Parts: sequence; structure tokens; C-alpha cells
Amino acid sequence: MPGLLLAFVFWSAVLAVVVSQVMILRSSARVLRTAAHRNVAVEWVFAVGPALALAAVLAFSWRAAMRPAPIQVDLAPVAGQVGT
Repeated sequence: MPGLLLAFVFWSAVLAVVVSQVMILRSSARVLRTAAHRNVAVEWVFAVGPALALAAVLAFSWRAAMRPAPIQVDLAPVAGQVGT
């Protein structure tokens, strides 16, 4: 996949994830303001935890996608070596 296309697809996915996570966190904040929850911290952990996990996945994905291709060297076998 060409580098420009890969970057476009990746950053489009990042934008979609960020928008969706912001909407989830806004929704969580609204519900926690109106409802009488005892464990607000637990609710926030379950709201923020997946966002942090997705950020880690996206960071590792970007690193893997932008890693340079490995160099491949073909060597001809030499007579008399082990395995020939």
C-alpha cells in the first residue's frame, strides 16, 4: 500500500476513533451528572479505559505501518558448506 494512501486511511481511522470516544465521554459525563451513582470513579475508569487502550493500539499500529521494509539479501550457496 503506498505511503500516502496508508497515511490517509490511518488518520481517517484516528479521526473516527477520536470523534466516537469524545461522544462516548460526553455521554458518560452527562449521565453521571444527572444520576446518583456511588461509584463515579469506577464509571470513569470504564469510560476512559477503552479510550486509552485504543490510543495505544493506534500508536502501535502507526509504528508498525511506518516501519521500513526489511532488507532481503539472497546469497548463493558455496560448494563445501554445511547443508549443500
